[in-house]
This record gives sequence, C-alpha cells and structure tokens, in this order.
Amino acid sequence: MNDSIIPFIIFIIIFMAFWGKLNTFDLFVDGVKEGLNTVLHLFPILLGLFLAINLLRASGIINLLSVIFNPIFSFFEIPGELIGLILLKPFSGSASLAISTNIMEEYGVNSLITFVAAIIMGATETIIYSISIYTGNVKKKLSYKVLILAFLGNFIAIVLASFLGRFFY
Repeated sequence: MNDSIIPFIIFIIIFMAFWGKLNTFDLFVDGVKEGLNTVLHLFPILLGLFLAINLLRASGIINLLSVIFNPIFSFFEIPGELIGLILLKPFSGSASLAISTNIMEEYGVNSLITFVAAIIMGATETIIYSISIYTGNVKKKLSYKVLILAFLGNFIAIVLASFLGRFFY
C-alpha cells in the first residue's frame, strides 16, 4: 500500500466525525480503553503459553519428540531436519522462525530443506496460540474437535509442503 493513503484515511475520519457530529476524541479514548482491557485479559494466557514453549525447548522434550516422530515423518518423506520446526510451529511463531533461521544458516538458502521449511512456515499456523487468543477473547471453552481439525489441517499442509517442495525444487 502506498503511504499517501494514510492522510486520506485521516481526512475521511475527520470528515465523518464532523458530518455525523461525533465526539471523535471520546470515541478514540473508549477504543483505547477497550483495547487495554483486551490486552489485560489476554496477558496471562500469553505468558503461560510462552512459558510452556520455553520449558519444552529447555527440557529437551522437543528433541525427544523428534526421535519419536521421525518414523512417521519418514513415511511421508518429510525431511527429518524439519521435525523441530514442525513440532514447534503450532505453538510459537517466533520459536519456529528461530528454528527456520537456523535451518537456513546450516543448509544454505538454496537447498531443498530450506525450501520446504519456507513453505511450511507460510502454509501452517500457530494453532495453539491462535486458538488460545480466540477462546480467551470470546470467553468460550476450547473444543477438542477444533484442535483435532486444526492439527489435521496443519499436518496435511506439511505433507503437501514436502511433496511440492521436492516437486518444484
């Protein structure tokens, strides 16, 4: 988007406020208060999620899960070097970004492993993060069916990423 659109948007907001005889500043303050309440409500959820991710990484459980899931990923011809990325992506975008950066540094940016990792980063979602934010914000109980379908969709995306990566590389 072009930066020149920003003054245009500001002009539209001011015009709409004058035309509708709205108290724009009070509306702005109310919006800020609502945003602050949302942040305060979601902070404990985010803190717990980040703590759990760091504990998993520091304890070595991710490495253990890599060994356990290696036969499954080998069956689908998913490179074993990507198991850590695949296991962390549903939980943390920043942790998976760090792992994909390490993959790029180790294998180079012009390798099949890096190509598949890039497709996985773009095709999958941070499921637990997204669902916890959504359920925390709308105050709904988490359904196991949502988790199963979300993980199934992520797994299909990973298998397709590996296949398409080999096909187009």
